[in-house]
Amino acid sequence: MNPKILVCITPQSNGARLIDNASAIAKERGGELHILHIEKGNNVFNTAESPMLLQQLFEYGAERGGVIHALCGEDIPEVITGFVRAQKITAMVFGEPPAALENKPTIIDRVHYDLPHTEVVIVRREA
Repeated sequence: MNPKILVCITPQSNGARLIDNASAIAKERGGELHILHIEKGNNVFNTAESPMLLQQLFEYGAERGGVIHALCGEDIPEVITGFVRAQKITAMVFGEPPAALENKPTIIDRVHYDLPHTEVVIVRREA
């Protein structure tokens, strides 16, 4: 099976770093890169800066050979899980959750619980 690497991004400056990490994994494994942004609710863009930041990240990801996906939903882990199953994703790349969420369940925890056979790669925050 052809490896499919998914990176989940938000409109933040670390999105390019996440894309770079996922792109490197996809190239190393001879696989496909998929870039996914999920907006909670039915509004794709929730701040004035979000459209511009997402557009920049989408262009950056496309330049690296990524397939761009943008979805909406109330239950983000459920949307990710459904996407991973539908696209037959083999590995998921996420940014490290904020320190404030230590010892609390995260989106990553729930997705990994729902998809125990899908590899999860956590990209640590820069110091």
